[in-house]
Amino acid sequence: MRAHAAAVVLLCALTFLLLARASPTAVPSAAEAGALLRWKSTLTPPPPSSTTNPRPLSSWSSASSVCASWAGVTCGADGRVAEVALPGAGLAGALAALDLAAFPALRELNLSGNSLAGAIPATLSVLASLVSLDLSNNVLTGGVPGDALAALPALRVLALRNNSLGGAVPASVGRMRTLERLDLQAAGLVSTLPPEMGGMASLTFLDLSSNNISGGLPPSFVGMRNMREIYLSRNKLSGTIPPEIFKNWPDLTLFYLHYNSFTGAIPPEIGEAKKLRKLSLLNNNLTGVIPAEIGGLGSLQMLHLGQNCLTGQIPHSLGNLTQLVILVLSFNNLTGNIPAEIGSLTALQDLDLNNNQLEGELPATLSLLKDLIYLSLSSNNFVGAVPEFASQKLVSAGLSGNNFSGGFPLSFCQLASLEILDISSNQLSGQLPSCIWDLQDLMFMDLSSNSLSGDVLPSTNSNLSLESLHLADNRFTGGFPSVIQFLTILSVLDLGGNNFSGTIPSWIGSRLLFLRFLRLRSNMFNGSIPLQLLQLSHLQLLDLASNNFDGQIPYGLASLTSMIQPQTEFNLPSRVHHQILHLEADYYYADRVDVNWKMQTYEFQGAIALMTGIDLSGNSIGGEIPTELTNLQGLRFLNLSRNNLSGTIPANIGDLKLLESLDLSWNELSGHIPSGISELISLSSLNLSNNMLSGEIPNGSQLQSLADPSIYSNNFGLCGFPLSICPSGSSIQISDRSKEFEGVYVYYSRIAGVVFGLWLWFGSLVFSSPWRNSFFYYVDSIYRKLV
Repeated sequence: MRAHAAAVVLLCALTFLLLARASPTAVPSAAEAGALLRWKSTLTPPPPSSTTNPRPLSSWSSASSVCASWAGVTCGADGRVAEVALPGAGLAGALAALDLAAFPALRELNLSGNSLAGAIPATLSVLASLVSLDLSNNVLTGGVPGDALAALPALRVLALRNNSLGGAVPASVGRMRTLERLDLQAAGLVSTLPPEMGGMASLTFLDLSSNNISGGLPPSFVGMRNMREIYLSRNKLSGTIPPEIFKNWPDLTLFYLHYNSFTGAIPPEIGEAKKLRKLSLLNNNLTGVIPAEIGGLGSLQMLHLGQNCLTGQIPHSLGNLTQLVILVLSFNNLTGNIPAEIGSLTALQDLDLNNNQLEGELPATLSLLKDLIYLSLSSNNFVGAVPEFASQKLVSAGLSGNNFSGGFPLSFCQLASLEILDISSNQLSGQLPSCIWDLQDLMFMDLSSNSLSGDVLPSTNSNLSLESLHLADNRFTGGFPSVIQFLTILSVLDLGGNNFSGTIPSWIGSRLLFLRFLRLRSNMFNGSIPLQLLQLSHLQLLDLASNNFDGQIPYGLASLTSMIQPQTEFNLPSRVHHQILHLEADYYYADRVDVNWKMQTYEFQGAIALMTGIDLSGNSIGGEIPTELTNLQGLRFLNLSRNNLSGTIPANIGDLKLLESLDLSWNELSGHIPSGISELISLSSLNLSNNMLSGEIPNGSQLQSLADPSIYSNNFGLCGFPLSICPSGSSIQISDRSKEFEGVYVYYSRIAGVVFGLWLWFGSLVFSSPWRNSFFYYVDSIYRKLV
């Protein structure tokens, strides 16, 4: 009996032990589930309009198993919560409300891309099993809790990017010996780099970019011997680049220091980082030459040294970088020729050498770069003919601001992928080939400031994509180019400074519906301004100055609706987008438009999108100024000078509140200057000279600042500041041209009368003997009486 009883007790004990092992998580799971449900109750649900799951935590319920059906929760083999991953779930609340102590087995916590606010709780230090923590892209504040994070013995990944943490990079992060990846990009950090970080021997990835970190790179950083990728760009770092880094980081593949203030030379020791693939030192203050040792980096795919103060020549050794995809040396002071070895870089897709002092002819080996997508050689001193480019992938070609000569390069007609072509400000001559219009993807073409001549040849291609066409300041002749009627999405058209003649075609209003900037100044166009121009509702700049237009200013200006309201957005297309090396690449082009602004010529680029104005000066336009012109209240300049305009200045001229420049000089305008002109509070340039204006110049605070008398000169009926003071109590009310000159007429009549009277008197003495004898007899009698 005793043996049987003992066996029963042993069986019960074994059964209890097995049950305990079979369900060991009953208590822990309940504690973890309770902690998660309590945290859920503190969160604000996403708004109904949210693009995320409107109920991301709807599966979290006490009625279901935390390990089996709760979204974003994963349990380990022991039944404990091992991972909470809810990226981009629309969670809004505080992380501090989560009882972290309930999760002793938690290995990964990913709450990135939510709206969590408040400080990162110091209770993180209890997560002894935590390997990865990602709280990126939230609205967390309160700094980086360095001590709490340093207490996590297993942490290998820490990502807190894109928050508003603020504070310093804590020195305590140097104690995180197991950390392999540290991402604090755009976290609002303000500090220097603590030397203690050099103790992070396991670190392979460091991103502190886009913060407010100053000072230099600590020499202790050489202790990060496993470093592979380091991002310190867009900070305020300064000093020199420690050469020891490249000796002690043998596995370095990426080194980004762009947009800082580093000085000194690029260390030649950089040639020892043999695994380096991407090097970006853009926009610093680096000096000296490009070290030839860079040519030994056989794995290099990107070399970006632009916007520094580098001098000397491009090293021939760069020809060894056969895997190079991106080469940017722009905005330096480099001299000499482009080495012929450039042709060995057959993987090159982006070549940017613009704004240097490079010279000579371009090497013919450039034609070997058959994968080239982006080419910029602008603003150098290159000479000779433009070589042939054979890359059928070329999207953007910038050769402006050099001394290239010869004819237009026919090879460009074969580049079917070309979207941007800028060869402006060179010495190209001859005729523009009609094949250029075969490039159906071409969006921007600037051939201005060359010596191209002849007619612009027509094209039968009606499927063109040009949005901006600049042919200004050449020697083109003939009529308005007919090919333009096929540019149906054209936004900018600049034909100024040529020898075009004839009339503006009537189809301009129906074919160029998206035109915003029309510049035809300094040609020989004639005829009247076509009414069809008024169909261009997007037009915001109209420059027809210095031509031979006659007729009148057309009525219906109110239909130019883009001139009625001020332009407030930089919404002019200026780039095309591509990807190179899995990086987003934007290729920019500059819509440069010259505007005669405040009696001077200015070149507007991006700001042209905000410019609204009309310039009809230097023509033979007659008639009156249409009163509806004052409805164009977005105008910033108006120039109607040097025409034959008559009548009065519109009484509502004061409605043009944004007007900064007004020139009506050298016309036949009469009457008073409207009092409303004093309401032009933005006016800083005014010229009403050489008209027939009369009366008192209106007063106004802005007009008082225009104290140059010449702006009213040769209007003989005007008075008041800054001219002569008007007669006290007088009222000069001369309304027509005869009355306007009445004072001048009387004045000169009196002078003529005096001259005529004197001539009559003395003539009688000279030619009439009786009159002469009587006069002398009278004088003698007066003399005798006086004596």
